[in-house]
Amino acid sequence: MLISTIQSMDSLPMMKKSGIDAVIVSFEKVSIRTEKKHPLSTLKDWKAACKENGLELYVNALKLFMEEEIEFLELFMRECKKIDVNGIYYADEGVFQIAKELGIENKLIYQPETLVTNTPDVRFYLDLGVQSVCLAHELSLHEILEIGKNCPQAEVLIHGYFSILYSRRPLVSNYLHHLGKEKEKDHYKLIEQTRNEKMPILEDETGTHIFSAFPINSYAQIEQLRQCGIERFRLDNIWMSDEQCAQIASTYQKILQNEKFEKHEKISSDHWYGQKTVKKKVNE
Repeated sequence: MLISTIQSMDSLPMMKKSGIDAVIVSFEKVSIRTEKKHPLSTLKDWKAACKENGLELYVNALKLFMEEEIEFLELFMRECKKIDVNGIYYADEGVFQIAKELGIENKLIYQPETLVTNTPDVRFYLDLGVQSVCLAHELSLHEILEIGKNCPQAEVLIHGYFSILYSRRPLVSNYLHHLGKEKEKDHYKLIEQTRNEKMPILEDETGTHIFSAFPINSYAQIEQLRQCGIERFRLDNIWMSDEQCAQIASTYQKILQNEKFEKHEKISSDHWYGQKTVKKKVNE
């Protein structure tokens, strides 16, 4: 199953043609880590459009909800149940509790970014009745394959920029205020003293998000991931257009079908797959 984030409803036919099976849509007040958030009033329209194009609809509900937002969250979850969305990505345990009360645990996909790192982790959440669990981006290829053999329901981000840090604090605004400046846009780039790469930063009403300098790609690994049993592969098109994402999805489909293909993006990296999860300091 190939799953992708999407920015425009008009892109649904193109996504379907590229081989994507499901789209993840972001909405105001419930979603984070996205350039485009749609009004909650369009949720029904998205469901109808996805059904018309033969695509499943998943919802980005990754926000960490505060106590005063719980009543709203429950109303949102009831609406998701009513229109029968295919899945809800979440990181806040409050979302799970409400889903359990509504009897829709099987709609949930747990995506905590860095926390799920082994088979017992995945099985714990699957035993709660959730649909799938997203593996941590920091895992090596070997570690992912070992988990996939035991838990094919696990989901892997195979392409796109991934989250390195998330803070509810407006870190960019605070830093600029310290310098006597004002924030003029939401998107900046960070260069650390010890690195040359520019890491994208997004600061919006939900906080500050720092991403990897380059999008990860899995062209060389996708067949191994499938052969080990993993069934769910996700593309994240933040900092990319829907057109670029559709081209990339088409490339993955051609690889899986042993067809000739052409890579469409200029810079991406798969070095994370070979990087050790735990590094030990070497004494000089």
